[in-house]
Amino acid sequence: MHEYVGNVHIHSTYSDGTGTVEEITRAAQKAHLDFIVITDHENLKGSLDNKEGWHNDNLVLFGVELNREDHHYLAFNITEELSVQGLSPQKVIDLVNQHGGFGFIAHPFEKGSPMILKGCKYPWNDWKVWGFRGIEIWNYSSQWRDYATNLFKALYMIYFHKNSHKNRPCPQALKKWDEFLSQGHKVLALGGSDAHAVKIKKGPWKPVIFPYEDLFKAVNTHLLLKEGFSGEKDRDKHLVFQALNAGHYFIANDLVHPSQGFRFIAESQKEYALPGESINLCENTVLNIKIPSRRSIIRVIKDGEVVSQAQNKNLIFKVLRKGAFRVEIYYRTFLGRSRPWIYSNPIFVC
Repeated sequence: MHEYVGNVHIHSTYSDGTGTVEEITRAAQKAHLDFIVITDHENLKGSLDNKEGWHNDNLVLFGVELNREDHHYLAFNITEELSVQGLSPQKVIDLVNQHGGFGFIAHPFEKGSPMILKGCKYPWNDWKVWGFRGIEIWNYSSQWRDYATNLFKALYMIYFHKNSHKNRPCPQALKKWDEFLSQGHKVLALGGSDAHAVKIKKGPWKPVIFPYEDLFKAVNTHLLLKEGFSGEKDRDKHLVFQALNAGHYFIANDLVHPSQGFRFIAESQKEYALPGESINLCENTVLNIKIPSRRSIIRVIKDGEVVSQAQNKNLIFKVLRKGAFRVEIYYRTFLGRSRPWIYSNPIFVC
């Protein structure tokens, strides 16, 4: 199994980010990422300008964030710019699917802050939609903005966000995700940085809110591929988007602790399944979980309910019932606090 670490949901100067593709790529290389997916608002100019591909040891790909006023939708694996102005959320999803792409609902429960963008917020309100691939359960920048409701909180989150107790997936998004899973829908989860590297100028004070390199060390996507990258752009691009569409990845806040090496599979004598896949229930079906640290709290969650919890580096859980099983890992600090760390996609036991 090949593991590649990347960051998705990124904005460049092609929309409202402050970094060029080249500057963002250098930041990704400094953060030791294997790939990034830049998702500018309603355009694929980076791809159309031939900036997609390998830049030294970093693969740069492009998706798009559709809709400006409401119902933001992250679309991947599309090759042409789509006009979605005036379309309903369902028609946006349908249009992406018709063009061979797939997508994730972005920052669905965003609240906004009166201190930033005049309180603008872009939540997802239409939950009667179908055909989307997943939900963004952890949006680093959006959730910081939600918390920054006054100057003190804003400054705290700028300078001390790494250790903030608010540094966790959105509780409402987790609840909605589990709701879909409990209803039998094979919905995936996504974690994004929503990186903009916003620059502020207040006299001599010129901070950058969450530089790209900082965010590229936080909420990352760890792909699990059966075959490795070749260095050939089109083939490797296919592998990345195929894995994202299949759910063959986990989300981790690598600021908490390096998460490389985490594994979650279901297996029996006859078959095995990766996150995002299905497996048949039989007498010897088990979930096999391996963690890269002993300072771990492992939670196995079935259809939104915790069915097993352990403090260990490994866990083998015998499956007795059908359902959607996912894993949450918390890292125990030396002060005894537990920090949200790793979130897997579900395995569907049928």
